[in-house]
Amino acid sequence: MSQPFTDIDSKALEALIARVTEAKDNHLALSASDCQLLLNALVTLSTMQSRLANHDVTVHKLRKLLGIEKSSEGLGKLLKKSKAEQQRKKKKGPSSKGEDFTPTKPKVVMHSHADLAKGALCPECQIGRMYKREPGSLLRITGQSPFTPEQHVMERLRCNACGAYATAPLPAEVLSDGDSNQKYGYSARALMAIYKYFAGLPFYRQGSIQKLLGVNITASTVFDQVEYVANDIYPVYQALVNLAADAVHYYLDDTTHRILDAKPIEKKARNSDKMKSRCGVYTSGIIATTLEHHSIVLFETNIGHAGEFIDSILQHRHKNSPKPIIMSDALSSNRPTVRVVIGSLCNSHARRQFVDVITHFPDEVEHILTRYAEIWVNDAHTLEQQMLPSARQAYHQQHSLPIMEEIKLWGEEHLSSGKVESNSSLGCALRYFIKHYEGLSCFCTFDGVKLDNNLIEAMLKIIVRDRKNAMFHKTLHGATIGDIITSMIASASEAGINVFEYFTTLQREKVQVRANPERYLPWNYLDQPGSLVN
Repeated sequence: MSQPFTDIDSKALEALIARVTEAKDNHLALSASDCQLLLNALVTLSTMQSRLANHDVTVHKLRKLLGIEKSSEGLGKLLKKSKAEQQRKKKKGPSSKGEDFTPTKPKVVMHSHADLAKGALCPECQIGRMYKREPGSLLRITGQSPFTPEQHVMERLRCNACGAYATAPLPAEVLSDGDSNQKYGYSARALMAIYKYFAGLPFYRQGSIQKLLGVNITASTVFDQVEYVANDIYPVYQALVNLAADAVHYYLDDTTHRILDAKPIEKKARNSDKMKSRCGVYTSGIIATTLEHHSIVLFETNIGHAGEFIDSILQHRHKNSPKPIIMSDALSSNRPTVRVVIGSLCNSHARRQFVDVITHFPDEVEHILTRYAEIWVNDAHTLEQQMLPSARQAYHQQHSLPIMEEIKLWGEEHLSSGKVESNSSLGCALRYFIKHYEGLSCFCTFDGVKLDNNLIEAMLKIIVRDRKNAMFHKTLHGATIGDIITSMIASASEAGINVFEYFTTLQREKVQVRANPERYLPWNYLDQPGSLVN
């Protein structure tokens, strides 16, 4: 049983240190009270070391026991402290995942003396006895090849009577990473997929790097293993697509791509019933926010725009679901056609129109950008105050809508009076703002409408990174594999989980995944290998 902590305040401790130092310098004896105080301090230190070594006390509790922190259970102080902690976390950077991501903790390895122990004779002076002090510590980050070959040799015995063979079984930790006849483990396949579709490391480059590291893996082998990953995680991907159909809000955008064997196809032109030969390949991206505030990120690469992608999703929307909110830029190719929606437009696009002409019209544009910036300040305030959608909309209607109207009236006045030429670059920016004013100001009139489309544009950088490195997909089949894996990586990342462990678990439990994919949705997965929310 450990000794209790003794409450010694900092002033008493400093005075004791001064008296002990004076007694040591002048060869004086300590008083009985000082000896008792020193003994109490040593007992406290010994108890603290013991409890820390046994991991049976938290840092917060230790600070309380040592008198460093005076805590209160009063509701007012607790709420105040909670808000201060939230503000501290916000200063670190806002998390789009709803909670801070927990990094992997380092493995702790204890090293003990082989020939010394507590109470042993000092090897230096041969007089004193050794006692424990605070341990030394070294954090070592080690490097290794991503893919390490392991040759498992299983002992085999044979009966000399019947000829039957008996093969030693593989350990459980080996079988957890793949079947007994599987060369590339689930973990290796997961890394190959993440390297390709998140880090932008093409198949041939992965093969080249591994050759340098002494493990020869061809580009075609990497593709084959990645295809296994896509097959195993596909049921969860399809479940995400089904859930996205009834989302309440969508971010929508696309970016160009290339498929080598893509041939022109006869397809309806956007917003028209006429058939047209089309050959433009795009990767369309969607962030669908569900009623439970989960984010689903989906990509599709083919001949077609983002509007056609959202149409394919909204076709499966429940008839009784309310009108969804679609946030996009003002291109007509991004507008859905199969359902009635609340169409909102991106204010960052409108602002960019003015930023592009600031060198030619510095005074006019500075005035517009100064006023426009106040809208983002207002939006940041609603986030800091954690306002509900209805309260946020009311706040914007009171504080941001007058600014939007002021910019619109300013533009109309300058265009009509001839102060700004209609066909000038500034005139084009003003006409864009005036023409799309209703969609740009939608965040002031409807609950839940966002201010800009920046989130999906940032998410599309994953696609752009892969496109810049690999330059193209060879086939539509390869593009579909990339869409499935990239969508799952992005959705799992938005949920704040360990994607590597998540992909490994989905492969290991592929039979259960096919039977019940909803149980394996990213937000149902805990950031621990193989652990799921029931």
